[in-house]
Amino acid sequence: MLIKMVSKNYKSELDDVFDKFKKFADANQYYRQEKDKIESATRTSINQTVSASSASDEKRQELLSDARENADKAASILLRVHHRLINDYGRFWRQDIITHQFFSIPEQEIVEAFSVLAAVNEASIPTSTIHFRMREPGEFERSEATLTVSGEAYVFGLLDCVGELSRIIQDSLKNNQTEFLKRIFKQMEELYAKLERFKEFPNRTDQKYLETHKTKNFAHLKSRIDTCAGQVHRCKQLLRDSGVL
Repeated sequence: MLIKMVSKNYKSELDDVFDKFKKFADANQYYRQEKDKIESATRTSINQTVSASSASDEKRQELLSDARENADKAASILLRVHHRLINDYGRFWRQDIITHQFFSIPEQEIVEAFSVLAAVNEASIPTSTIHFRMREPGEFERSEATLTVSGEAYVFGLLDCVGELSRIIQDSLKNNQTEFLKRIFKQMEELYAKLERFKEFPNRTDQKYLETHKTKNFAHLKSRIDTCAGQVHRCKQLLRDSGVL
């Protein structure tokens, strides 16, 4: 009788653990599938924005409209992921299912897409709370929605934006868009100036700092900022050589 009771105790415990593992696996698989859709939508949006910067007026507006549509699509997918994981897995889904850095990748890409679009549209660079338009399944009209990203994703997304502004400048030079080039470079330079102070945080290879501070949240941050510094310098030289600055 005692053996039966002991068996029942650990069987019940293992059943609970198995259920938790199953929820974990299902939630993680769902997230990974949606992550690919987000990446596709943000990359398409960014490419459309870059193409719009050197297009004719009519084509430019068409491309920018499509870019916004794809940026909104990416943000909508991620917001639905947030809601579903909370419902299906529980309120600790973010810390249990995936590492902070891994999950920040789609958030980072969304920040990048909306920031590049804002720069070309002469709009304000978004904050870490991004406003977008979302269409619910089965609905025709789109409603206003917000998505809040992590601080790390926000910083890395803006650094990626600097890189895309560099690409825009190089692509637009052939069209002699002097005022546009000046404006984009000014935005690029100002954005980098605000991000440069984050250089005090280490690369992942700085083992001494990581062991002391018990953190990996700022992996490769310094090297990414150094890369952006090089992009700003090259664009400045390119614009000077072309007589724009």
